[in-house]
Amino acid sequence: MKRTAVLLFLATAAIVAQAQPRWAIAHADTLLPKRWRGTHKVAGPLGAQRWAADLRQDLVAHGWLEASCDTIALQGDTAHCRVHMGRSYRWASLRNHDVPGEIASAAHFRERLFATRPVSPRQLARLFEDLLDECEENGHPFARTWLDSVHHTTDGLHARLRMDRGPFVRIDSVLVRGEARIAARYLRAHIGINPGDPYNEQLVAAVERRIRELPFVSQQRQPYVLFTQERTKLYLFLDPRKASSFNGILGVQPDAATGNVRITGDLDLRLRNALKRGEALDLNWRSLADRTQDLKVRTNFPFVFNTPFGTDLSLKLFKRDTTFLEVTARAALEYLMGRGDKVSVFVSDKSSQRLGQTFSAVPGLGDVKITAYGLGVQRERFDYRFNPRQGLAVDVDGSVGRKRSTTSLPGDEVITYTTTTQYEGNGRIVWHLPLARRATLRMAGQGGTMINNGTGARLYRNEVYRIGGLKTLRGTDEAGIFASSYAIGTVEYRFLFEENSNLFLFVDQGWWEDRSVEPLLTDTPLGFGAGTSFETKAGIFSITYALGRQFDNPVELRGGKVHFGFSSLF
Repeated sequence: MKRTAVLLFLATAAIVAQAQPRWAIAHADTLLPKRWRGTHKVAGPLGAQRWAADLRQDLVAHGWLEASCDTIALQGDTAHCRVHMGRSYRWASLRNHDVPGEIASAAHFRERLFATRPVSPRQLARLFEDLLDECEENGHPFARTWLDSVHHTTDGLHARLRMDRGPFVRIDSVLVRGEARIAARYLRAHIGINPGDPYNEQLVAAVERRIRELPFVSQQRQPYVLFTQERTKLYLFLDPRKASSFNGILGVQPDAATGNVRITGDLDLRLRNALKRGEALDLNWRSLADRTQDLKVRTNFPFVFNTPFGTDLSLKLFKRDTTFLEVTARAALEYLMGRGDKVSVFVSDKSSQRLGQTFSAVPGLGDVKITAYGLGVQRERFDYRFNPRQGLAVDVDGSVGRKRSTTSLPGDEVITYTTTTQYEGNGRIVWHLPLARRATLRMAGQGGTMINNGTGARLYRNEVYRIGGLKTLRGTDEAGIFASSYAIGTVEYRFLFEENSNLFLFVDQGWWEDRSVEPLLTDTPLGFGAGTSFETKAGIFSITYALGRQFDNPVELRGGKVHFGFSSLF
């Protein structure tokens, strides 16, 4: 009995298999295009139907407007498709009747491009879309276009291209509904729409995206445009959102020499839109080991005088115990482009001076003054700035400047200065690749290089980069690595369990070299660890534990770095 059932099952499976088409052949009343001749592989009845539909669409797109697939007959494992192709339609002429020349040119319409060509509905639809887009972006949102005087002769299809642009429309006002407090001039400059501007569909469609780029407002609902016979108004529905923040980080790390525990600190204040002009004010202070202090102040004002230009001013002070003091002032003029992109030109003045009685005790130091001019580019495309799941951010800049330096001592009778040219380049890129529904893979790279050219050119230890620590290379001492060039790559897995909360595992791989000392010093340090950030009513708490390895030394658990952080949004 079982044997009979098995035989019946196999026989039924064989019959079903024979009924499934694996090949398709088209038979037409005229010669098919070469790519559709012969036998084509398909996957079952649905595959044969999809293949027949693709065949018809391709024929129509190449001028066989009457093409159709009449029947599909199955013979064994082959589906035979009977195709009626009909007449091949070609353009004899498509004349411009009343489409303005500037619109036709912007839509790339040329009469000669259609002469003797196959009539393609897809190409014609694309032409109509391009023409209407040009109208919608230049004050005519109700434009329409069509073909007139269509007739067929022995030499092909003749038609005239017609257009009715409709009324010319201007944006009368931009109205905000909601509790958000933001300067109207700043908001209009940010979205690129001002009262009296011609209607531009491209700008209107981008309003929602541009609003999402502002960290200090949230949208109640989608914006919309109200058209009336007298006025055209753009409505925005905005509420305030907490964007200013105060961050505090406490670092605990053991001293490798003494074994004692050292405490470091990092305070970061960021004010956003405090004056309702979209401005930013940043204040960062760090207290590092060995009485080292680091202070940074920065102000940014976008859309100055209602123009697409903004200013960015910063001041940095770094005091390394009693060894040297570095002061860097920078002023930048920014050009603000669409979606928050920036191009900036800047001038910076950097001064690094030796302190106390360390002139001869610490080698490689010098008094340095550099005035440099540079260019920078910034771009950010995160879905959520504070805890992104996807998006890309790029920040690069380069500068060239005149450097004046000396290693003479204050008591020397003759102080000799050396003048050289110094080049510097810096870059940072962050890419969040979404994984599943609540995870992201964060891949980041950052680096910089200094090059000094000229007679007597050299780099000094008190002017090079100071890397290491929580924001560059986790698992190493804060600002504990001196480098004239460096590169750091990061791979980090994040699980986002709330809007402002995550768990993460990370690996930081670095490379650096220091040309301020002889012989050349270089290393490839490694840092890895785990951490979490979680939001409470009081703010966002974070904790990071990192281990590191330098100069091929083994990883030591007792050398781990623990960072506690707190961020309060207001």
